[in-house]
Amino acid sequence: MRIACLLCAFALLARADVSQVSEQVRYDLAALAERGLVAEPEAWAERLLAKPSCEGEQAAALLVQVTRAFKPVRDAREAIEVLAARGVTSSADYWIKATAPGRACGSSNLAVLLNRIAARLPIRLTRPFTAPPLEPVPAAGIRPEYDVVIAGAGTGGCGAAIQAARMGCSVLLLEETDWIGGQMNAAAVTSMDEGGTLVRERGLYRELCGLIAAHYQPLGITCETAYWFRHVCVEPRVGRRLLHVMLADAKGQGTLDLAVRSRVTRALKSGDTVTGAEIECVTAQGRALRTVRSRILIDATECGDVIPLTGARYRTGNCLSDAVVPARRVQDNTWCAVIKRYPGGTPPALLITNPPPGYTEALHKSFLRSLAAGDEVTSVTNRPWTFATLIGYRGMPDSSRAGDAPPITRTHLNFNNDYPNDVGDLEDSVKRRATLRAMRLKTLHLLAYIQLTLGRTDWSVADDEGYDSPYNRAEIDAWLAERSDLAPYRAILYHFAAMAYTRESRRIVGLHTLTAREIERTPGKQPVRFASAVALGDYNIDLHGAMRPQDMEPGLDRPEDIPDHRTGTRGTGPFPIPFECFIPETVDGFLPAEKNISQSRLANGATRLQPHTLLMGQAAGAAAALAVRHGVQPRQLDPVSVQLVLLDAGATLFLTPVSDVPRNSPDWKTVQLVLTHNLLLLDGSRFKPQAQVTAEELAAALALLPGEAAARPDLALPLTRIEAARRLAQALERRAKARL
Repeated sequence: MRIACLLCAFALLARADVSQVSEQVRYDLAALAERGLVAEPEAWAERLLAKPSCEGEQAAALLVQVTRAFKPVRDAREAIEVLAARGVTSSADYWIKATAPGRACGSSNLAVLLNRIAARLPIRLTRPFTAPPLEPVPAAGIRPEYDVVIAGAGTGGCGAAIQAARMGCSVLLLEETDWIGGQMNAAAVTSMDEGGTLVRERGLYRELCGLIAAHYQPLGITCETAYWFRHVCVEPRVGRRLLHVMLADAKGQGTLDLAVRSRVTRALKSGDTVTGAEIECVTAQGRALRTVRSRILIDATECGDVIPLTGARYRTGNCLSDAVVPARRVQDNTWCAVIKRYPGGTPPALLITNPPPGYTEALHKSFLRSLAAGDEVTSVTNRPWTFATLIGYRGMPDSSRAGDAPPITRTHLNFNNDYPNDVGDLEDSVKRRATLRAMRLKTLHLLAYIQLTLGRTDWSVADDEGYDSPYNRAEIDAWLAERSDLAPYRAILYHFAAMAYTRESRRIVGLHTLTAREIERTPGKQPVRFASAVALGDYNIDLHGAMRPQDMEPGLDRPEDIPDHRTGTRGTGPFPIPFECFIPETVDGFLPAEKNISQSRLANGATRLQPHTLLMGQAAGAAAALAVRHGVQPRQLDPVSVQLVLLDAGATLFLTPVSDVPRNSPDWKTVQLVLTHNLLLLDGSRFKPQAQVTAEELAAALALLPGEAAARPDLALPLTRIEAARRLAQALERRAKARL
């Protein structure tokens, strides 16, 4: 990786809101300090954030300290060599010069380097998971009634199922394919789009990251391989198994049934309340129908396919469900394929000897413009990318070989093989199938280009991920029965991902619709701090296609909200997702738990990523379980009730890391709740629990406290901030219980 790749990261930091940069810098330093790698993290934070440059000798001393995360070193030069060998930096010459006596390095450069080191710290397993992976139940094993029925076993569906089962609900989790994990595993997008390392401290994603690290660490393999060794990644088959383990752990002695090759075909209703579902299951004997009653039905499908069955109003593209225009655009989607290097020679069945049907001169020229040969990683802004840049982009760990990465020997194709989609592909099942097949074909064309034009015949589809499954074979065989000219590529297509990478779904019209303006994180602008937040997002607004002014939704996003094509131009970093986005306008007994929450198209561009849909699913599961437990509809819940459950589950809800009230503090939950409701404020990253609360602070907090004035706590000064926080949190909890 050249200096140009780091310069891209520096530019991203420069475009981000100062407060978001501050939060990440403080978080990284706190994480390093927790491991004993940085002394005086607050002093270093002030130094990096207040000054444009840092003295070379100070930076050298810091690098010697933090490099101990990997191995002890004697001096800065040795530290830089270790960091370069670990893939943390490829700019060794820059750092050797910048850390010399009398020289200086840019503070933002040093902040980026610390961020990359913090991202490579060993991820800790939150607790042991000893249950064997959950096995699917046959169609005949599906019960007639469950508390919660979830359609779609992607990250959102699994998150909802795990949380609801942990809270004692009987749960049925349905998956139309025979792969769970949705976008993350079944679609092979296992390079986690985190938007920063803060998300690794939240809820179920924290648990998943710990399990991923625990799988690879005994093998001597790093799991931070994606995006050129910056983000967590996992092989799809490993991620799939880990989700099965998490589901089994959540089941315990209760009921959590997983049914694969099963989908909801009809929602049962009583008035405006969903009461169950009819389910179609594919079995060895054919198709079987089951009718199941539920207290809550959750749609966690990749396209929001259950929403229309419930009668809930929804958005599709820039249309409302009562005025659908099939030709309107949605985001481009991608059919991914995991590829790996075969050092001993690629199996002949996985080699392409002639361009597949449909490989046109225009397509060939587009590939030439975007991808070229080359074994050196270059700047992401360069076009064409080198092959080394491509495989590092979505680089995966590779447990099929000895040794760690680098080099990258396994990745997935997800760069220049996007395919245009429109509203018709969401609404019309026949059109959807045709488009999905065209998406597979484009990825086959890309693989042909890699082998035939770039000469990389040592790379082909990975034959060990397990995608050659009954579901995938049935899909490919049905397609090739109509396209005999593609039969020579059958063995390759069997190993493509089990589903498409779908970036945009139908979205319910809820009590609140999240918009781009509410999550903007650019200089001078902060995301709206919703007091009812039940999940946090982090990613930048990222749309693949359909970004023209005419593609926006009237009354929601404006032309000036549209980002340009540079990553992060509308900001990155945490933003809240409020409870009201999960509640349909009028339909009860139903919740969304994926890309289908109430949000605009642009907001969806920031919430659609794997870590965040997992946390959104966890929030939906908590709401569903509370509704079942108390015999109410989700809309009748006070968001505080959901927040308390999520905080107990380790889900951070406040945007800024709190440096002086760590997660293991008995007051962590209290401080998170009070800060989320904006009742007390931070001083930088410090809550200052033992400082005295002022009369002005107390008056402002009481004014913001919901409910009648008579029900507010009687607080008298003097009072420390933590004492005030405890009393305010108790008042929020009393009000929430009173609503049940």
